[in-house]
Amino acid sequence: MINRTLKNISTLFLIGTFAIFAGCDLADTSPDAFGEGAIQMMANANNTNAKSQSSITNQGNIVATDGNNEIEIHEVKFFLDEFELDGANGTSDFELEELNDFIVNLPLDGSPITISQAEIPAGFYDEFEMEIEKPDSDIEVTDRDFRDETGSYSVVVKGFFNGNEFTFRSSEDFEINVDLNPPLEISETSQSTLVVNIYVATWFTGDDGLIMDPKDAMNTEKINDNIEKSFEAFEDSFED
Repeated sequence: MINRTLKNISTLFLIGTFAIFAGCDLADTSPDAFGEGAIQMMANANNTNAKSQSSITNQGNIVATDGNNEIEIHEVKFFLDEFELDGANGTSDFELEELNDFIVNLPLDGSPITISQAEIPAGFYDEFEMEIEKPDSDIEVTDRDFRDETGSYSVVVKGFFNGNEFTFRSSEDFEINVDLNPPLEISETSQSTLVVNIYVATWFTGDDGLIMDPKDAMNTEKINDNIEKSFEAFEDSFED
């Protein structure tokens, strides 16, 4: 088995690594051949912002401080709506859509969590899409953090800001859309794994490099913008 790293990308907001374990020549496979594919997420505490520092505690939480303010993140959850791989070189698209009550609780100790593992038609795929969206009204949600009398939410973050407990919830929809060059190869004989490594603490960092209070409604728009920019930065890094 050959272990070949496609890209190792480090940005201010998010780091992603795509690993392909290449197998047999797909020219020898039948149209009904399938391979094992997995999508993973993991949190990262590296911080390139000189005004704030962050780390992972022994309890598996992420702590960031700017010297005056401190945020300790205990829980990060996403409501996932869809995964899609766009086929290339004659391979058909592969979709996992309308995932209903599909909630990912991201480990904050740096370990990966497998959010999707499925049999994928063998072939080549040149684009990956993932949608993080608030649940539609017709979807029954088991986790009340994602729906209550005030609305529905796509991202939930819990922790402490300067010792005071907070819950930040975003009602925005987010999308990761990445062109894979070279294309991702799914083989019959080995597993292909895609890992998205997310730096969460920067979501609460202002333009001045200082930590923002998640409970202050004046910061909500900026925090949502930071989340969106983190995904855009990940996408842009594949165009370099």
